[in-house]
Parts: sequence; structure tokens; C-alpha cells
Amino acid sequence: MAMEMSDSHPALQYASLLGSKMLATEEIQRFRLAERQIQKSEKVNGMIAEIKRKQKELVHAKAYHKTEYIRQLEGELDTLQQEMESLPIVREYQQSQVEVNDLLQTIQKVVADVVSEKLEIEIGGETGGGCGSGGACGCN
Repeated sequence: MAMEMSDSHPALQYASLLGSKMLATEEIQRFRLAERQIQKSEKVNGMIAEIKRKQKELVHAKAYHKTEYIRQLEGELDTLQQEMESLPIVREYQQSQVEVNDLLQTIQKVVADVVSEKLEIEIGGETGGGCGSGGACGCN
């Protein structure tokens, strides 16, 4: 049975404060800048539109079992994807995503470790490893 927490719960207030502070980090600022540059880039947006168009064509080609055309479209999509990913603006965006994800994972681990350590001390037992959610990953 999960306990519902109101927005006034102290843990949620701390989480909100942490989230606000994270917006000022260098990683988040770099990500937001890269995201804005991507959104403003006519070249990137044109390539994205072309990729989407070819993906739709590919779906239709597969529906009608047009094997040769499928191969051609897959090759064109691979080329477009590689061309787009080689653009410095896209590489910067992808790198900033990795950095933000690493930061979030580190924060999650620190919180989980602190909570697990405190629980172990207070209840005098061993705590399991992992995220502690007992969710899809199956850890406890």
C-alpha cells in the first residue's frame, strides 16, 4: 500500500528546492542553450522533417512488401541520421543530454545511499542495493 504525499510534505518541498537549484547548474544551462540552438536551426529542423518523411515512406513500403525500396529508404535514413549527428550543434546537444543524465543519476544515487544508510542504522539491519523502489528492476 503506497502512502500518498501532499505537496506540502517536507520531502517534496526539498525535492522542489533541489530541482530549482539544479536549473542553475552549468550542465542544465548548457543543455538548455543547446536545445534552443537546435530548435532555431533550419538545417537541423529540415533534416528532422526529411527523416520523418522517409520514415513514413518506409512504413508504407513495408506494408506493401517493397523489398528493394525498403533497402533504399533504410540506407537513406542511415545517411541522413549520420549526417545530422555529425553536425557540431547536434553533437553538443547530445553531449549535454548525457551530462544532465549523469548528474541526475548521481543525485539519485546519493539520495538513495543516504536514505539506505540511515535506515540501516535506525533499524539495525542490512539494506539491499539498487534503487530501493522494488519496481521493474526488481531491486529492494
